[in-house]
Amino acid sequence: MKRIAIVLSVLFLIGMSVSAMAAEKVLLQYNPAPGTTTKYKMNINGNTVVTAMQRAQKTNLETNMSLEQKVTGVDKNGNIEMTTTITEGTITVNEQPTQLPAIGQIIKVKMAKNGEVIESEGMDQQANFNQMQIKFPATPVGVGDTWDSTIAANPQMPIPLKVKYTVLGFETVDGQECVKLGSSVVSEQGDTGSINLNVKADGKIWFAHKTGIMVKNEVVSNMVMVMENDLGGGKKEKIDTRMNLTLKMGIVK
Repeated sequence: MKRIAIVLSVLFLIGMSVSAMAAEKVLLQYNPAPGTTTKYKMNINGNTVVTAMQRAQKTNLETNMSLEQKVTGVDKNGNIEMTTTITEGTITVNEQPTQLPAIGQIIKVKMAKNGEVIESEGMDQQANFNQMQIKFPATPVGVGDTWDSTIAANPQMPIPLKVKYTVLGFETVDGQECVKLGSSVVSEQGDTGSINLNVKADGKIWFAHKTGIMVKNEVVSNMVMVMENDLGGGKKEKIDTRMNLTLKMGIVK
């Protein structure tokens, strides 16, 4: 479960028709109106292979989750107060489903318009909202523009991650005009003592810039983690873990 949480933290990072829109620059901000409630479904599918003592064990994983986000207030500076609730979910390991333990948990966040988390409450180690938010640039962006962000090391991801965002275009998703962003995540340093960790993830995000909400998110991630266990007597055991996951998340009516 800890290995799953490592990737989910990178990741928790989020019907389509193309719209012929003129090239333009837009200011990306989270600015949904008070009372706005958005429901999402998330699916994470993939596998992990753990090799130790020259033996490999493959595990197939699938997580399905329903989330509800509600804007409870906006202060005079435009900072957003929002709750996120996991309303239902299961994790399936080798075709054996188990209910997610976090069902009903409420995460409270106060967030600036650019995505920076100011305050948070009710978050456990597997639901670190701060690590998953996109932090938008302060100036308007157009097709081809890029910006970088860094996700600091945390208990689930002991190394920092560098994220590069690119504006790919404008599209309409489920009736909402969206900026389509490409995201690329790489680990900044792979070696942290007894753990060597390399992460790579590429994704696409559809952000409704007029209503200020994320509409759709798709991410493909790959992780390689090599650990050394000290068995005593000068003996060490090498454990190689490889995880490949695909995340899909979108609004549901």
